[in-house]
Amino acid sequence: MMIDWLNGLKNEIKNVWIHSATAPLFELFLSRLRKRIRSLGVLNITFEQGEIAHKCFNFEISHNFVSNGSKWIYLDLLFSMDTERIFASETNFSAKDLNVFLRSWQEGKTNQKLKQVKSTTYYARDMKKVLKDCGAELMDPRTTKLKFRELDFEGCYEDIWIHGGIHIKGNDGRLAVIKNKDYGYIGEHGVVPKEQIIDYLKALEIWNSDDKWYGSYFEIYIFL
Repeated sequence: MMIDWLNGLKNEIKNVWIHSATAPLFELFLSRLRKRIRSLGVLNITFEQGEIAHKCFNFEISHNFVSNGSKWIYLDLLFSMDTERIFASETNFSAKDLNVFLRSWQEGKTNQKLKQVKSTTYYARDMKKVLKDCGAELMDPRTTKLKFRELDFEGCYEDIWIHGGIHIKGNDGRLAVIKNKDYGYIGEHGVVPKEQIIDYLKALEIWNSDDKWYGSYFEIYIFL
């Protein structure tokens, strides 16, 4: 069987891409693979939570995890994934799930190798509930920018600049910058888009009010 052959390889597996699978076959892959993988991509999988009983990985993903249909992913599976990058679209996570994920990282309990997350939720979530008790601070994109070394799938790094965002700090002093909308990348001396400034001012007004602030897009960049 292919899984036994993979487990027998001497070196780390560079990339595994799963483009389609039945639920029993995918369950078998999750439960039997033991080999360290550099990057795992799960594409065009439409399972719901409950169809996949396995809630954690039994193998290490050292650098990248990608899923473009992620309703099947449990929070415990994210916790078991001590990788550098997680890209997961159309997740079914609630605002409480996302808050638990952030708080667990802040407290140093899980995902301590994590450097970058890009994720969307199937439905919009209240950002105030996502950020509850995280000590979050909204930053002005016109006056706040940080350089981040982004890892690609070939293991190469590129410097990008993160303007504004929501800042939260881990107990170990590390900083996580959260963006809840994709404005594209802006260079060190680039002009911040007018849309981003307007969104920041609106978010700041909502943050200081009793109104709800909904979002379904999340990017997280972690700085040492």
